[in-house]
Amino acid sequence: MHMDTTKTIQNQQYLKLIVDLRTERERLGLTQIEIARSLNMTQSEISKIETAERRLDILELKKLLKVYRITENKKLKQLIYDFF
Repeated sequence: MHMDTTKTIQNQQYLKLIVDLRTERERLGLTQIEIARSLNMTQSEISKIETAERRLDILELKKLLKVYRITENKKLKQLIYDFF
């Protein structure tokens, strides 16, 4: 069995998701500080996620999608559907 040795954080599909999530945050008019407070993180951690210096954990993604109101956000729903 061959394993891909590329780190997830460097994967193009992952990087596109991170860029799309940052763009969505900006479109919603939310700051990194507001997101950090909602996720019980620091602004620095959000910045590092958005610049791919730190990996976004799946549980953090779940919380982030709630903050971005995925249930009523058709654009975000499609973005996540396309990713998975």
